[in-house]
Amino acid sequence: MSKKYSRLLLISLITFVMALAGCGGNNQTVAVPDQAAPLAEEQAAPVAEAVVEEAVVEEQAVEESAFDLIASVDAYMSTIPEGYMGINLDGLKQLMDTGSAVVIDVREAAEYEAGHIPGAINIPIRTLAQNLDQIPADQPVVVYCQSGHRAGMAVSALHMLGYDNSRAYGASFKGWSEAGEPVATDQVVAETFSAPEIEPELVAAVDGFLSNIPEGYLAMGDIEKFNEAIANGAFLVDVRETSEYEEGHIPDAINIPIRTLAQNLDQIPTDQPVFVYCKSGYRAAISTAALQTMGLTNVRAFPPGFAGWSNAGQPIAAAQ
Repeated sequence: MSKKYSRLLLISLITFVMALAGCGGNNQTVAVPDQAAPLAEEQAAPVAEAVVEEAVVEEQAVEESAFDLIASVDAYMSTIPEGYMGINLDGLKQLMDTGSAVVIDVREAAEYEAGHIPGAINIPIRTLAQNLDQIPADQPVVVYCQSGHRAGMAVSALHMLGYDNSRAYGASFKGWSEAGEPVATDQVVAETFSAPEIEPELVAAVDGFLSNIPEGYLAMGDIEKFNEAIANGAFLVDVRETSEYEEGHIPDAINIPIRTLAQNLDQIPTDQPVFVYCKSGYRAAISTAALQTMGLTNVRAFPPGFAGWSNAGQPIAAAQ
């Protein structure tokens, strides 16, 4: 039995005993001195009141300290800035030139060792929340992966943890190398920073999501397989802005703009496959991380997004 309900039971018992003491028995008389009963009642009342007051205070403390995961995620999601925490190639290079940016490659160690952005440290995405001492909270942080999907999930996780200084390089290593930028293969040793104070339940929730990301990183990139999933009853959520959705969307998809996701969880089923998509995949990755952390483990992303869908000649629906 929880401490909360034990207290409530104790209060009920004390109240019951006091009621019996006040009412007395109807069929039995006990000879006692005239002042005995009033004295007993006078002594019992303060004790009972003290226990009740203590239980109420404890109950209020429990309620005040209760962690609300959904509210915490919504506080981040509803305030996502313009640009969705992303940075382009020029912006990344400018930050790197200042020498103050910490660049994090969230790919697996083997991918990192084969080639990475010069100066980047390696923290595989599944271990991100377990290595917060390698991530500063007071200087620029940029995360990247191979093509952007893992970077989107990583920056979403970091912002859920309060790292508002983090951004994602969406073009990632593929975009960096295709732009002809230099590639390094040396192992960069991470610095150690003081980790900020973060609600333990929040860290546990984010780490629970990250450390259990399956193979495939919760992405469905094949349009043929995506169509099969739709035919088998998959539920679609378009996380673009309403104006984008109204111009054209995947048939039968509902629209929940990314910043309002945590406020509309009742619109998303938990008993069937759910796919989120945006224009090009980045917002879908951010959304997948947030929804998974909030407990919707049936959610995956469609990285090609609406652009990939329409470029493949697939049917498009428009607002009525």
